[in-house]
Amino acid sequence: MQRPTIKTIAQETGLSIATVSKALKHSPQVRPETRAIVVAAAERVGYELNMHGVQLRTGKTYQVAAIMTAPGPKQQEWEGVEYAQLLSGISWALEESPYRVSLYAVRSFEESLAAIRQIVSLKKADGIIVSGTHADDPRVRIMQEADFPFVTYGTTIHNDPHAYVDADNEQMIRRSVARLVERGHRRIALINPMSDLTYAVTRLDAYRHALEIAGLPFDPELVVHGRLTPAFGRESVLTMSRLPDPPTAYICANEASALGAFSGFHERGLVHGRDAVINATDDLNVSQYFAPPITTYFLPIHEPSELLGTYILRRMEGGSPESLQTLIMPKLIERSDDRVMPRG
Repeated sequence: MQRPTIKTIAQETGLSIATVSKALKHSPQVRPETRAIVVAAAERVGYELNMHGVQLRTGKTYQVAAIMTAPGPKQQEWEGVEYAQLLSGISWALEESPYRVSLYAVRSFEESLAAIRQIVSLKKADGIIVSGTHADDPRVRIMQEADFPFVTYGTTIHNDPHAYVDADNEQMIRRSVARLVERGHRRIALINPMSDLTYAVTRLDAYRHALEIAGLPFDPELVVHGRLTPAFGRESVLTMSRLPDPPTAYICANEASALGAFSGFHERGLVHGRDAVINATDDLNVSQYFAPPITTYFLPIHEPSELLGTYILRRMEGGSPESLQTLIMPKLIERSDDRVMPRG
């Protein structure tokens, strides 16, 4: 049986070979309804686009490199959002385009830097999505100097403007602190991510500013930075609960550290809602099953991940970085009153 060609689809649809060819390459010159007709016909006749030939003609790879931190084989601790969840949303956004996601699983910042150098220099992809941004990120500089399309999951502070998607960490922390202060708390702990990450810097600045607005002093003993695992949350509570004036509230950067904080409460004999309370951001709908359930900020992972896919498509089409910058404010889910209980 002869292999279907573009000519086969043209005969099937009554369209010209040129129109069919443009439709299969997602040319903006073809109307969406015409392209839908072509795609349907291609599926009926069993046509497969020869991507290798297209790549040779256009110089494009039709690959989007997603550089994500993945757990190593000896890493046992849960750290919240998994890279697979981000990939799913990105892939969904690219589904109607000729582009596909190519995962570069890295274990460290240095590995991601090396991967980006290789992708940019060898043109192994047409665009890059990268997470785990630093305040002054050399990966961003490499891509900007090469005029290489990219989007970051996270912001930077000292780099030139670029496309990004992130949760609004500043507003989350300001509102979290203000809410706890309104409920009577004066000793509020911040369990924060690694200090070299931009969102850790943003959260700490917002925390200090919120305390200042509330007329409360900043105590460095109430702030810790680390990998957001249950073990880290547990150790943070065990340390801070032994202070002469311990916290009455803990703001955890994710549910994994919040889960560990509960373990610390248990070991120290603390009762949530009586001795202290735990709040969390980066909710994955897990904390509704905690006992008791805790107050969180919830952002469905499909929202930022699909936006990352949409933005990288626009960047590869020539969209300006300044027009592709979004901070998403997660939804507050109050599962607990979180007021300071009178001590008797």
